[in-house]
Amino acid sequence: MQIGRFYHTIVKEEKPQGFYLETEQGERVLLPGSKAPSNLKVGDFLDAFMYLDSEDRLVATTETPLVEANHFAVLEVKEVNAVGAFLDWGLDKDLLPPHKQPIAAALPKADNCAIYALIDQKSGRLVATEKLKRFFETDISELRVGQKVSLAIYEMEESYAECLINLRSYGRLYLHAGEEKLYIGDQIDGYIEDIRPDGKITLSRFPIGYNTVRTHDASILKELQENGGFLPYGDKTPPEKIQEHFGLSKKAFKKLIGGLFREGKIIIQENGIALPISKKKNFKSRK
Repeated sequence: MQIGRFYHTIVKEEKPQGFYLETEQGERVLLPGSKAPSNLKVGDFLDAFMYLDSEDRLVATTETPLVEANHFAVLEVKEVNAVGAFLDWGLDKDLLPPHKQPIAAALPKADNCAIYALIDQKSGRLVATEKLKRFFETDISELRVGQKVSLAIYEMEESYAECLINLRSYGRLYLHAGEEKLYIGDQIDGYIEDIRPDGKITLSRFPIGYNTVRTHDASILKELQENGGFLPYGDKTPPEKIQEHFGLSKKAFKKLIGGLFREGKIIIQENGIALPISKKKNFKSRK
């Protein structure tokens, strides 16, 4: 019997300590009386979750955990000590990291972290790891550009965040000045901006298309103002540099600056984009 998953069972016997359940494979396990529904009786069928209790005994529960074995989840950090982080997964025994692999020792209590739950081969216990990459699904055929998805941030860099997509696959979300700050463990809605031939996915906080371009207007203008009215990005800039800095494809970036140019908010130069002289003067006068 594998711990960390649900089994369809039948109540075979009632004892003072609880009820003995039998799986469809004929295996028996104790459902402690404290975990049993009040009207449970012999002959009833129920789905039960198998795990090791605080004394490392195999027991069943009808409670629903926040994660099962071989699944991703975002869990709250209840306590941090020399062992690592103790995670709240909805049951009375906290979820721990594998042996010699402490989780987010720098995380304060009540923060969240993204984990993958698995059976530790050494101890036989259900454990949580932050080393996620080898568990991501490689089949991304259900994802498409423009699709709305759920994101969970598991790693942060200065210019981008690595995100779980629908708690299954992964992608990269580029960060921009003026946007709400994100942290490891945050869960937000996002959109698939691009899927490369090699399967790497670029994400956006905003719906893809013209409206997405317009949402970047304010941050572009703010960045221009903060950099003396000029940014060295334009038609000759390599697409990967535009993607890294603005989180936009070159096509989307050109649409953005084209719209700002037509509205008289910027001028397009050979080596970049700039604020009109009047706007630079107005900005300086406000300082």
